Amino acid sequence: MADPVLHDAVTLRHFASCGRLNICELLHSALPIPRWTEAVQGELQRGAGNGNADCSTVLVQHWLGAPIVPTTADQGAIYRLRVGLNGGAYPPSADAGEAESIFFAHQLGGLFATDDNAAHAFASRRLGPTRVIDSVDILRLAVRAGHVTAADAAASAIAIRAAGRHLRRVHPITLTDSYFK
Repeated sequence: MADPVLHDAVTLRHFASCGRLNICELLHSALPIPRWTEAVQGELQRGAGNGNADCSTVLVQHWLGAPIVPTTADQGAIYRLRVGLNGGAYPPSADAGEAESIFFAHQLGGLFATDDNAAHAFASRRLGPTRVIDSVDILRLAVRAGHVTAADAAASAIAIRAAGRHLRRVHPITLTDSYFK
């Protein structure tokens, strides 16, 4: 994997909630930037302002670098993605971070990381299924790269769930080391 990974806020919050953002940092340190967008940063800032500690933890991560900022010319395409992510609802009520991340993943030939089931499905149709990953995929990539063991990956996924966060529903309730090999 040598393409940039654009993270959704939910996936970053997953790793922050279990104290394992270092896994993302290790995995992405050799990848090109950007790693997040302005809207994702904004979502995290609003969450931190509401007292969400995992949002605050993400915001102080230097490895994320500066968020990519859309130009005025990008706004129309990003807005159309937001409408699509909201099932055609107009005006769209949410999904600015997901839309920006999908847009820039497409523009940069990168990957989109999300654990939001609907955003994952939408992005898979737009970008192709091999260009959309989730927390479990990130943990599997970290195991393959030798950054963590399969047991560490399983423990991290279990800790994400124990923190009240939700992995995508395609993953089994019971996660064992073999699931990450």
